[in-house]
Amino acid sequence: MSPTPEQLNVALGSLRNDARTWANEATQIASVKPKVEALTFNRIEAGLFQVIVGANDELVPKVARLAEQAETSFDQVADTMIFCADTYQAEDEAGKHRIDNLW
Repeated sequence: MSPTPEQLNVALGSLRNDARTWANEATQIASVKPKVEALTFNRIEAGLFQVIVGANDELVPKVARLAEQAETSFDQVADTMIFCADTYQAEDEAGKHRIDNLW
């Protein structure tokens, strides 16, 4: 049994809303990178805490890179969800699902 137009609109709207959430989270995670990169310091600034400078120098670029990768992945998820919703809607409007006996 095929979904009603209202059920289809709700499902597509939900998919698009979820995509917007992923896109918004991509923007949020993108803001992490410059904040993390600002956490670098040298040995003079470290003062008594010399031992953590090396670990910090390794950690900062790794976390910054992970934030950048997360932004890209989040954007890809959002784009894929929008593509799926748009494709599904176009196929439904063209009657493809009924033609293919999906309903």
